[in-house]
Amino acid sequence: MTVTVVVVVLVVMGLLGMDRLALHVLTTSPRAPDKTVPDTGVDHEDLVIRSGDHQLGAWLLKPQGEPRTPLILLAHGWGANYSLFLQLAEPLVADGYEVLLFDIRGHGRNEAVPFVTVRHFRDDVMAVVAYAKRRFPDRPLVVIGHSLGGAASTLAAAEGAPMQGLVLIAAPSDPIRATAEFLTQQKLPGNLMVRLLVPFWWRRAGSRFGPLTPTKRLTEVRIPVLIIHPENDQRVPIDHAERLSAAAGCGYELVAGAGHNDVLGHDETHRLVKAYLERF
Repeated sequence: MTVTVVVVVLVVMGLLGMDRLALHVLTTSPRAPDKTVPDTGVDHEDLVIRSGDHQLGAWLLKPQGEPRTPLILLAHGWGANYSLFLQLAEPLVADGYEVLLFDIRGHGRNEAVPFVTVRHFRDDVMAVVAYAKRRFPDRPLVVIGHSLGGAASTLAAAEGAPMQGLVLIAAPSDPIRATAEFLTQQKLPGNLMVRLLVPFWWRRAGSRFGPLTPTKRLTEVRIPVLIIHPENDQRVPIDHAERLSAAAGCGYELVAGAGHNDVLGHDETHRLVKAYLERF
């Protein structure tokens, strides 16, 4: 075997190894909810919403009496499912709002998929918003996105999804940057790994990540935006909120003592969201 052949074989093996690693980072397994909608005792409707070739499990939670305006859509983050949002959904239903929960493809009760990128999150959010608009054409829609669900909701709004309000909670300003930070937290060379893996992610996302970066798209959003960030977020550092705030041209609200996930059940988060919804 010549030196040239050996070099080619090593390069191919290296590329295949990086491609497999890139795929592994984008792979998530559906996780059963810790608490289900029926467990809440709230009146609800069990739904299936189509997003392209995928079917998304969804639940419409209904308050007692005539629902208030607007209809609230809740988009969860990476590796989570709708149950994480119940800690915010239940108080909102108690306030009289109708709430639409759903699981992103490859999450919750949905079927497993080979990989999920922020583009797929965006596409699923857009599909759910489109469903809600068809079903409730005369009602304003407010999307509340947590973590990567917030990034996806920003992209959906920029792409023209018919929502009238957007709330971002613990949302990354740049999913690639957030991924590098997460890998670094795992004692890995996050920045180097991301530089090497990004080209392999482009193929699966269907494009480069410029159009999939919230701070680059938030300037196109022409609806009221509320940015909430937990003080003790170990997953998405506070500088992400600062970048989102600068792009949106508005301030952000810091929830003292809250972490990345428990911010959703924090009284201050509920108060901020409720005050925002009063605009409608």
